[in-house]
Amino acid sequence: MKLIVPVINRFDLLRRMLESIDIEATVYIINNSGRAWPLKIINPKVTIWWIDLPHNLGCSTSWNLGIKMLPFEEKWIITSADAYFLPGACQMFADAADDAITLCDTFPHWQTVAIGQKVVEKIGLFDEGIHPAYFDDTEYEWRARQMGVRIDYLPIPIGHDNSATINSDSNYANRNQVSFRNNKAYFDKKVSENNLDQGVWSLATRRANSWD
Repeated sequence: MKLIVPVINRFDLLRRMLESIDIEATVYIINNSGRAWPLKIINPKVTIWWIDLPHNLGCSTSWNLGIKMLPFEEKWIITSADAYFLPGACQMFADAADDAITLCDTFPHWQTVAIGQKVVEKIGLFDEGIHPAYFDDTEYEWRARQMGVRIDYLPIPIGHDNSATINSDSNYANRNQVSFRNNKAYFDKKVSENNLDQGVWSLATRRANSWD
C-alpha cells in the first residue's frame, strides 16, 4: 500500500496513525507545517518518504501533489494525519476498485479515501481553487456524482479525531472562519453554474485564505 498524508500540526496523531498501519506500506508525508519535525515511529511495516515544505499547500494541492508524485498507481490512498486504522482497514483500502472513489461509511467519510485511476482520468484532480481546507472533498464528490463516477461507502474500520488541526490551534481556527466562508462561496458558485472543471491554483485565493 502507498499512502499520501498531508500534515500541518498534531504530529502526535500522525505518529498514532503510522503505528496503526498493519500491512506493508510506503507513506508519503507532506509536511505543511513550515518546520522540520523529527519523527520516530515503531512500525517495521512502514517506509516513510518525508517531504518538508516552507508553507502550507493546503489539502487539495497536497493531495494533487501526492497523485502527481505517483503517476503509475492504480489507485491513490489519501488519509488524514488525525485518522488511524483499526485491524483490516488498510487491506480494505489496498483492495479498493480502480474505477471508484472508496470511502468509509461512517462520518466524516473523507478521513481516508481511495481514488481510482479511472476516476482521475475521467474527472481530473482536486480543485486547487479551494484552499487550504474544507469543501475540497465536497467539491470532488459533487463533481464525481455529476459525471457518473461510482462512489463506494464501505464498512471500513477507521478512527478519527475530527478537525484536530483547527481545534488545537486558535490561529488556524480564526483564519478558518475566513477561508471556510470563501471556499463555500466558491463551491456554491460552481454548483450554480454546473461548472465541472477541476479548477486552477490562484495566487489571490492562496493569499486571501492563507493560514500561514
